Amino acid sequence: MRLRALLVFLICTVLVTLASADTLKLTNGKVINGIFVGRNQGGVEFIGPDGLTQTYPSSEVAGVTFGPVTPPKPKPTPHRVSVPAGTAILVRTDEQLDTDKAYSGQVFSVTLMTDMAADGYVVAKTGTRLYGNVVEADSARRASGTSQLKLQLTQIIIHGQAIPIVTDVFDSKGKSSGKRSARRLLGGAGLGAAIGAIAGNAGMGAAIGAVSGATLSVVQKGDQVEIPAEAQLSFTLQVPVTLPVER
Repeated sequence: MRLRALLVFLICTVLVTLASADTLKLTNGKVINGIFVGRNQGGVEFIGPDGLTQTYPSSEVAGVTFGPVTPPKPKPTPHRVSVPAGTAILVRTDEQLDTDKAYSGQVFSVTLMTDMAADGYVVAKTGTRLYGNVVEADSARRASGTSQLKLQLTQIIIHGQAIPIVTDVFDSKGKSSGKRSARRLLGGAGLGAAIGAIAGNAGMGAAIGAVSGATLSVVQKGDQVEIPAEAQLSFTLQVPVTLPVER
């Protein structure tokens, strides 16, 4: 049974490749179309149109003509779209950042909270990893009594590849009096409404934001500003970026 199955396979292979078959010409004038297998001590191995492999002594072989080799099909180029400047990027922090320990140039990571789309295509799914840099970190104890933390996203990871991006700067400024200002931070119902608008249901988004609002704020701790892990922040793309479409 195994030999029979092998013969069927070989015959099918010959039939598929017959249009581009090799040609074996013997010294007696006979021409055989098939597939050249190789050479060994006994001669030339050749699969004939009957699907059988036969060895022809070298003294009986006048020559072998090889059929055209079909080149492999090129891999399709993934469809790419341009994500325009002004696109909102809603993320969740993976780690705590605060003015007491953070420093300029420090790398931090976040994850995408909603699918990022452009031209009707999804280019980055929820949970996609992004990286950013601390642009400025001033502690009230190190500076003039005012704490300030500035963040910017610099890379998005698509299919394992880090693609540079340029966003606006998230700026959170604290004061030793306990007051603070946090620009470009969405918290509570405001963030929920933004998520809902992207998802197509602003009412539901507002409800989500109202429930989770306590976890969304920049925290003023004494003289320092702290962005806790899992805080939800909003950045805006400043320069268009071309990304492959998610499959």
